[in-house]
Amino acid sequence: MKLVEVKEVTKKYSNTKNNTVHKKSAGLYSAFENRFHKVMCDPAKRRVPLELNDEQLKALYNGITPVIETSIFAEMEHVMTAIRTSFDAVIDREGKNKQLKSYMSNDKNFKRIITHIVTNYQSLQEQRINILMVHNMAYQRLENNLFEEPFVVDNGFQKAYQFHNELIQSFHNCYHDLLFEGTILNTDEKVEEKVIEPVVQRYEVRIREMLEGGENG
Repeated sequence: MKLVEVKEVTKKYSNTKNNTVHKKSAGLYSAFENRFHKVMCDPAKRRVPLELNDEQLKALYNGITPVIETSIFAEMEHVMTAIRTSFDAVIDREGKNKQLKSYMSNDKNFKRIITHIVTNYQSLQEQRINILMVHNMAYQRLENNLFEEPFVVDNGFQKAYQFHNELIQSFHNCYHDLLFEGTILNTDEKVEEKVIEPVVQRYEVRIREMLEGGENG
């Protein structure tokens, strides 16, 4: 076979291969897009339906796919769970409807949302905090200090209960702050080290200040 013929055959093979890859890539994105609209955009399933423009949806897809070790088909529901829970966290912080749309239209904000989704996908689910905290020694010590003397005597049970609820919410706020920053919380040890224990330390200081009269209410 002549050199020119070999080049032509190689070119045709390369074009065929590229076309196949392109079609496969387009098919993967199409599957992601269809599933996203079913999960996130149906008013019957979402208290706040999420509408992204084509550019935003492609940016989201391009952000999540590099960290998927198998395929988007195999991980589709895991990906959708990460997207759903991340946007729920955004809604809780930024409000609904017009305010949320305004927030998401900002490129910097939307990049932070994508970061949250990507790290959320790779991290333990938020509910893991509720399991780990009750077994954490620092949390147990703080809980005892809240509901025993002298704190309850000085401040009352209602104040202790309110303080405890604030503590739990702070765990979850810290978890989301870290995801927005791009911190992956994929082990129990990381959740305890980066979420539970730093928050407990801050609240221990607050309790001490309240007992010493340094903080009101």
